[in-house]
Amino acid sequence: TRKQKIGSIQKRKNGIVLSLENIVFDKEELYFVIKIQNKSSLDYDLNFLDISTQTRKQGKKKSIQRISQLPNFKYDVPTKVAEKEIKRMVYVLPKFSLSNDKMVVLELNEKNGERNIKLKVSNKYINNPN
Repeated sequence: TRKQKIGSIQKRKNGIVLSLENIVFDKEELYFVIKIQNKSSLDYDLNFLDISTQTRKQGKKKSIQRISQLPNFKYDVPTKVAEKEIKRMVYVLPKFSLSNDKMVVLELNEKNGERNIKLKVSNKYINNPN
């Protein structure tokens, strides 16, 4: 089996780093291994982490179709990521595949704060998971 290296999918904002470490396929499910790293001096209170699929913008049309993917399970989702701390969690989603004009977006939302991060993931990682 061919293992693909995901490692580089990450987005950083105000000292908060959201990374997608791996996507693993098992039976009828996709396991998203997600890491949140807090490099700031303020604790990060997690409001929610949402995974959705959306259409990539083409040309001048700005209409984006966004569909939330509801996980079957969530493991180890933190309510807080303290300063200088790293937390990992796993979202288990029903298996899906994406056409070329679609991508996955992980949206991290801070409770009572503005450090919200959107991480875009190419469809090739979803269609060819580990």
